[in-house]
Amino acid sequence: MVSEEIAKIKDGLSPAYKRIATCILKEYSQVGFMSIEELSSMACASKASVVRFSRRLGFSGFNELKKAIQRELRRRLSPYEKIATTELDMAPVENQLKLLRQNEINNLKNTLHGIREEELHKWVDTIRTARNIYFGGFGATRHVVSLMRYTISVLQRKPTWLLSGSVSDFSFKIKLMERNDALIVMTFPPYSKEVEYMIDFARERTARTLLVTDSIDCPVYSKAYSSILCENNSLLLAIPSSDPLQ
Repeated sequence: MVSEEIAKIKDGLSPAYKRIATCILKEYSQVGFMSIEELSSMACASKASVVRFSRRLGFSGFNELKKAIQRELRRRLSPYEKIATTELDMAPVENQLKLLRQNEINNLKNTLHGIREEELHKWVDTIRTARNIYFGGFGATRHVVSLMRYTISVLQRKPTWLLSGSVSDFSFKIKLMERNDALIVMTFPPYSKEVEYMIDFARERTARTLLVTDSIDCPVYSKAYSSILCENNSLLLAIPSSDPLQ
């Protein structure tokens, strides 16, 4: 993802590149439709600097960078908005369930395809070396992390803890967390404040946090040691105002 790559390299950039990066991240929804002149003016940088910055990200130039941002903006639409603009919303009622099923299968495929090998290595190494493993989830994700906890408990003979409910419900557990422990958290919109508390606490204890979420816009994304982003083009993550299957 473009915004993810920019966020990772931003701190080590030259002043001109850093201004360009800041403008792109701050006005992300606008940059996808800006001209190179508009961006260079906003960032107080030359057009040549914008082109070189684009190439540093692996693009041939600013136009290719813009197209990548436009594709990413498309993915950021709410699940219902995206599905409402596809063939699912226009299909006959008798075909909608079949198309919805295929949509969810595609979500899984896209999620797996988007996981980078280096992130998988981080997950495996963290789980393997952790003394204790804590799992955090709320609402529907509580059941998913419970399954993850069971699976890892079978494969790794080490203590595991489930953190859920209000802070007072799990505070006595999380206070046992130490440096060599790991925290695995799953969170989707609406993001809970309890997740932020968990991850901030883990950072204080210098424990590694592994995150599963839907977007780099997740409030705790930048605080995690490693993250897996799930494709969010799914009605399972939406609460639409009308029934899409009618």
